[in-house]
Amino acid sequence: MKKPFIVSLIMGLLMVSSSFLVRVMTPSIDTANKQNRVNLETLIPYKFDGWQIDLSVMSPIVTPEQNKTINKIYSQTLSRTYINKQGERVMLSVAYGSDQRTDLQVHRPEICYMVAGYEIGSMITTFVDTTIGQIPVMRLVAKQGARNEPITYWIRMGDSLTSSWFEQKAATLSYMLVGKVPDGLLFRVSTISNNEQNSYRVQQAFLTSLLQAVRSEDRHWLVGRLSPS
Repeated sequence: MKKPFIVSLIMGLLMVSSSFLVRVMTPSIDTANKQNRVNLETLIPYKFDGWQIDLSVMSPIVTPEQNKTINKIYSQTLSRTYINKQGERVMLSVAYGSDQRTDLQVHRPEICYMVAGYEIGSMITTFVDTTIGQIPVMRLVAKQGARNEPITYWIRMGDSLTSSWFEQKAATLSYMLVGKVPDGLLFRVSTISNNEQNSYRVQQAFLTSLLQAVRSEDRHWLVGRLSPS
């Protein structure tokens, strides 16, 4: 049996299993309701370690259709562009959803970019080393015309960090098997540059500084129960 077929079969079974569980199980515990509500606006600092919000950058325009979809899936969203003293810019996007059942799960950036007409280049799963621990991430490049956008992201499902589609589905399934509905969060940073390796260097520096600046008691909203390095 060929490997691609086995992978496709496993992914298909995960999708069917998740859909089945949504229909037959009534979750007894909603992890999002066990905690105080997150406030992304105050959780993410406006200024930290040489980075500050770039007020010259306009917020992206969202169509009514897009806004309807966003409001259905996410409880809160946050989009900012930061700049440092060297003039390097990083775009930050955070989206939080309190209910991560199959039809309400956070959307993976590569899908959203493709729908917007971008070509998706290389995609790799890797780790970002920070002062609070190793973070599993997905890295990819989205291209549209002359625009080249290297991206780093991860998705938190409950207490677990996931980078791949498979990990995201497996994490959801593990919660639903014990009657829980996890909350979830998409954390994405990107830059506009043709120098991809330098972009990832800048993004790692940004992530390390940002996570260090977030209050220790609030970091679980972004990275779950991350084990220290």
